[in-house]
Amino acid sequence: MNISKVILLSLLLVPGISTAQDYILWNGGIGLDEREQAPSNGTRLVFFADSGSFLAGIKVQIKNMTGTELVNTTTNGPWLILDLPAGQYQVRAVLNDDNAQGGLINVDGSSQEFAYMFPLEE
Repeated sequence: MNISKVILLSLLLVPGISTAQDYILWNGGIGLDEREQAPSNGTRLVFFADSGSFLAGIKVQIKNMTGTELVNTTTNGPWLILDLPAGQYQVRAVLNDDNAQGGLINVDGSSQEFAYMFPLEE
């Protein structure tokens, strides 16, 4: 077995190592039927336009306070439900290059919701 395979196998077997997508519980929410299937626990991020319409296709990046990227995804619907441990996180949600929302969130380990409204020009 060559050294790169040994290193990769070792990394896969070490507990506590996770990928940037391991924190995503559920991603979706287009239509009431789909939202009813969403888990009720976790940290929920909700994305909507200033008109009140839900939005999908939001690029979401979440980093912990040391700058480690935990999530980097594009949403399939208006809800992104995460399994984040208690702590502070930096969220950046981007609809397009000049329409971004985000900031610091404090996750306390309970089910929480954070909403991000995007102004849309008509």
